[in-house]
Amino acid sequence: MQARETVPDSSNLIKRACGGDEAAFGELVHFYQQRLIGYCHRMTGSGAEDLAQEIFIKFYLALDRFDLSRPIDPFLFRIAHNHCLDALKKKTVPTIPLIKKEEGEKEIQIEDNKPNAEDLMQKNEVQKAVNQALASVPVLYRSALIMYHVEDLSYEEISGALDLPLGTVKARIHRGRELLQQKLQPFVFLNEGI
Repeated sequence: MQARETVPDSSNLIKRACGGDEAAFGELVHFYQQRLIGYCHRMTGSGAEDLAQEIFIKFYLALDRFDLSRPIDPFLFRIAHNHCLDALKKKTVPTIPLIKKEEGEKEIQIEDNKPNAEDLMQKNEVQKAVNQALASVPVLYRSALIMYHVEDLSYEEISGALDLPLGTVKARIHRGRELLQQKLQPFVFLNEGI
């Protein structure tokens, strides 16, 4: 990983940008553009360039509230984070009704059961913790756990795949669950307040 270059005299660039100096704001955009696009892509999966442009507009409009004694990165990426969350909340799949509504008929409303952005982020956090914990479980138990819980194989199928007696497969899955539970215990307690 490369050391991140710093914006030369960022407070001066911001002062100049607040004064209407387009070149100064252009330097800020040039410096942060790729980082913001990458962040937006990781957060939303698509439309990163458009989101980055919108974030830069919000950043420009918020420059007068920026404390020049503080670093830019937290300020800019807080704007980016909030904007990406808003974009995730607004993401919907366009639909076309199959039946044209006649006059006087009520339109059928279908409840949107999609998880919101916060739920998706929490789910990703949990998934990452589970993957890290699973990676730390010895391979002896890990393979049986993955086959059973991820690949949805039966005890008998796992027994055949690993060439082990059925009782050994059950014991490995049981022991693997215990180890996984121990690894995830701190994560569970940290997230109970969410």
